[in-house]
Amino acid sequence: TCQYLGSKDQQQIGNFIVNCIQEKKNKAFQEKCFSFKDVNHENEDYLTTIRQFEFLAWREGEDSPTSVQPMLDMLEAVNRWQPHLADNKPVLIHCESGFHRSGVVAVLLNEVHRIQANKGQINIVESVKTMKQRNKDIVQSP
Repeated sequence: TCQYLGSKDQQQIGNFIVNCIQEKKNKAFQEKCFSFKDVNHENEDYLTTIRQFEFLAWREGEDSPTSVQPMLDMLEAVNRWQPHLADNKPVLIHCESGFHRSGVVAVLLNEVHRIQANKGQINIVESVKTMKQRNKDIVQSP
């Protein structure tokens, strides 16, 4: 099940104590940092931090964002943060419906990393095809 992580108050979700430890908001997106402590490991320093980027400039029901720059700003913020991740840490991307808009963000982030790794070579069509094999609804098709 999904649980909304919007509260600034400490909350328990399943086996985790969740705290919002940082929040930044601008016109395009909101960035929140949460700490998760496993209640089954109370005697240990077992803490995980998750950073959430919520894109505000592309509302549910809209075919595309009203402007490209807010999306680029958020992608840049995600890329600035990603080097702090270990290689085995996934990035969670979500939107209200759970696909389409978040799928577009996933494809764009994948292509940014492909550009960095392959000296400018991108293949958006191949990325979408590969991602659609995993989840056919990841991006909306006509």
